[in-house]
This record gives sequence, structure tokens and C-alpha cells, in this order.
Amino acid sequence: MSPLDADTHFLRLGVQYYTAARSAVLAQLAPVSGNLYHHAIEMLLKARLSQKRSLKELSRPPFRHKLGALWNVFKAEFPTAGLDQFDDTIATLDRFETLRYPDAILNEGAEIIVMWEPGHSSSTYAPEITPPPRYQIVVTEIDRLVARIFEVSSRNPAFFTGWMNEYAQGAITRDNPACAGWFPQMTR
Repeated sequence: MSPLDADTHFLRLGVQYYTAARSAVLAQLAPVSGNLYHHAIEMLLKARLSQKRSLKELSRPPFRHKLGALWNVFKAEFPTAGLDQFDDTIATLDRFETLRYPDAILNEGAEIIVMWEPGHSSSTYAPEITPPPRYQIVVTEIDRLVARIFEVSSRNPAFFTGWMNEYAQGAITRDNPACAGWFPQMTR
């Protein structure tokens, strides 16, 4: 497989995971929405990285499913792009990989918070109770991150979304100014 083929395939998968993640948020499905966002960002980052690295390399440590490692290498390719603003979003999403299987929730519990916009969300626990690990999704921050990955990678998201049906388009466009221009055929 050529690097361009891998790039395109990763981008297609990333867009599908992203669409599924937004659909899962709208359906109030957690932690699945977080897992889907994690996979979406992983695929989008690997798209760009596959241009210079083999698929075998991307599937092994330190990369594999580690968003932090993938993100650091991705950012290094675009040092002046101001990508540091997404470091917290990447770190927050990376934690969802531990929820891929039920072990962590069964052993430690989990507080899963899904917010559409950034804001403060607090929880109160009695002093004798140890709070469970916290996992958080901020939809609009992820939307901005996805759009920025496409932008700095010089990829046109409309090419990867043009085939989508009305439901998929609605899942992406609902309250999402970051996707402007992704569906030029849509009328508002």
C-alpha cells in the first residue's frame, strides 16, 4: 500500500469514527462516544504520519493507540501551526482508551462528563469517598481539533464527507461551526 493510499484510508476511517462519535453524543451514549472520538483522532493523526512512517511502525509502541505519542510527532511536523492549544483535548481523549473494555470501570468506577461547550463541571463527594477517575468530552473542542487536523494536513474534508447521507451530515453539522464548507451541497 502506498503512503497516499494509507493516508486516504486513515482519513476515511477517521471521518467515519468522528461521525459515529458525534452520533453517539447526540444519543447520550457514554463511554462509547469517547472511545469513538479517540479512534477518530487516532486515524486522522495516523493519516498524516503514514506519509513518512510505515503502517507497521504506526501499529507498534510508542504509537499504537497512544494519542499523546501520535500528537507529539504530528505537532512536530507543524511547529508554527499553534497546535499546543489542543494538548488538553488530546490528553483528555487519550484517557478513553482505558475504557475500551469494562475492566477499568468495574475496578475503579468512572465519572463520565459530556459537554457541548467548554465550561466548569464539578462533582461533590463525601470526604470518606474517593472520587472515581474522571473522563470528559467537550464536543466543540474536538470539532475544532478535527477541522484543524484537516487544515494543517492540507486535506479537504468535503472530499471525505461528500458521500454521506442526510443523517451522517446532520450528525456532523449539528451545532458545529468548525465544519463550515464540509458539505457544500447542503442548503441551510
